[in-house]
Amino acid sequence: EQFITAVSVHQNPNDAVCFKEHLNQLHFQPESITADGIFGTEENYELLEGKGIDSYLKYPSFHREQTRKHKDNPYLKENFSYDQQTDTYQCPAGKQLSYTYTRKNIREKTGYVSHSRIYEAEDCSGCSFRQACTQSKENNRTVAVNSKLDVYRKLASQNLHSEKGQALRKRRGYEIESCFGDIKHNMGFRRFNLRGLQKVKMEITIVSMAHNLRKLHLRQEHKAAA
Repeated sequence: EQFITAVSVHQNPNDAVCFKEHLNQLHFQPESITADGIFGTEENYELLEGKGIDSYLKYPSFHREQTRKHKDNPYLKENFSYDQQTDTYQCPAGKQLSYTYTRKNIREKTGYVSHSRIYEAEDCSGCSFRQACTQSKENNRTVAVNSKLDVYRKLASQNLHSEKGQALRKRRGYEIESCFGDIKHNMGFRRFNLRGLQKVKMEITIVSMAHNLRKLHLRQEHKAAA
């Protein structure tokens, strides 16, 4: 309801890697968390699962997946048919993509480790679909499959499309953006006066407290008038 419950300051332009540190500052456990697509990483999904918090985190391709262009594109990995018995994918040309190796991915900023299974087509030379299917002019088409992340995304998608999820997505827009608008426009706070992480955190904490007190006062006034 546009009340700020926690603030944190980070020297990192990527919000996704700040999620864990920010979440750990909360003095209560929320039932669920809603956030933009940048936060929908395997690490963050795993963090919420471990804390028993329902995830309504979007992922980068969430909105794109809803489009007809995405659903009808036969060259996307998501639209390749998969044979569980042989552990192979099939491309639009009918060629099999077989498992070749497992790639280890280490997130530089957090040290989080994830794994992707790499599948490669048997032979893409002379394929009439090559230009549309892959950007590589020499190598065969490959796909990287992170099954753990895929499961998290599927669950997040189900949550986001549920009745509760749709309501939370609508609320997120006006709840979050209204706070920034209120602080910048109504309170006139557009620039930090202090320098250094600790001082800046103290300043934004005081600003957030002022925002909350103002909201509380306006709410009480509204109730008294009613």
